[in-house]
Amino acid sequence: MTLTPRRLHFANSTCELDLDWRALSAIELVAPDTFQTSFISTRGQQVMTRVHTPWASLAFVVAAITAFPAHPRLLSRGWLPSDFEQRCALLGRPCRPAAQLTAERRAH
Repeated sequence: MTLTPRRLHFANSTCELDLDWRALSAIELVAPDTFQTSFISTRGQQVMTRVHTPWASLAFVVAAITAFPAHPRLLSRGWLPSDFEQRCALLGRPCRPAAQLTAERRAH
């Protein structure tokens, strides 16, 4: 899996998924470590897919900042587990409050 500010690309031996954030119709976190998104395929069909990955929250916030800056979950700061910063600190990787980072990004 490759995640960039523009897209997510996932491939394994049975399937491939390339999501350009600006081409999405919607995105939502639907379960722990799972996001659901919809888009129009290259065949012109509406497609909905779920991606289960430990990077789901990161994928959601990057997609939302890029394509859905007014997304309610992004604005409410509900896109990360409530104990995210604490878990980072326990692993020896303290970080600034994650919700603050998106607020700063939107302000620029």
